[in-house]
Amino acid sequence: MGRAMGRFAMLRRGDKIAVAVSGGKDSLSLLHALVDYRKRAPFPYELVAVTIEQGKFKLPIRVLEEKIRALGVDWILREDAATLRLIAQNVPHGCDVCSRHRRSNLYKIAAELGCSVLALGHTADDCAESLLRNVFFNGRIASLPPVSQSQKGGLRLIRPLIYVTENLSTEYARAKGFLTIACVCSEKESVRREIRELLDIMKSRHVGVSDSIMAALGNVNLYTLFGENPGTSVEQAVSEED
Repeated sequence: MGRAMGRFAMLRRGDKIAVAVSGGKDSLSLLHALVDYRKRAPFPYELVAVTIEQGKFKLPIRVLEEKIRALGVDWILREDAATLRLIAQNVPHGCDVCSRHRRSNLYKIAAELGCSVLALGHTADDCAESLLRNVFFNGRIASLPPVSQSQKGGLRLIRPLIYVTENLSTEYARAKGFLTIACVCSEKESVRREIRELLDIMKSRHVGVSDSIMAALGNVNLYTLFGENPGTSVEQAVSEED
């Protein structure tokens, strides 16, 4: 996480960070790591944990409160009325709807709390999945950026775990003894699950697949793609293809 923080200059002096805590191992690992990172960070920063209740946790989310407060971090729990209404009315909806509502609530709460940063627990595996999902289904080469601005520009989004694999976050959570709370949607068939299974197969057969994908996200050769680049000669393109 420190490598990601340094390379992408994720934090600034005086930042107040809203940490999105879903109850899963990745978001809990992120919160604990950010607490520990304050001991070595070049300047102080504030932390507050934010959880959105959407009616899909497999256990009562309140069980996290004591452990989060034991870290010296305030915990804010808010309900997502829009998603809860869909559930109450038995309206079918996918993870994209939940995600959109959840992100909207996180932006709003972070602004109310006077936060300058929203920290999300996406890992290296999430970045790889996002890349493949965009290529397979959205017709574009894109993934999850390490640092970005909210559309209105008032909030900086950071993903400190982009160099952390799922295997590492799983071991970290086990070592720390986290009580993780899954979402019922994790059991459903989905495109994300299919892509994750594909990646798992490739990683089991070929060493270094995860590292190669992460390296590729920072090594984009535009002149080998279909976008216009008048500065590239035919000879260069042929040479690269060979």
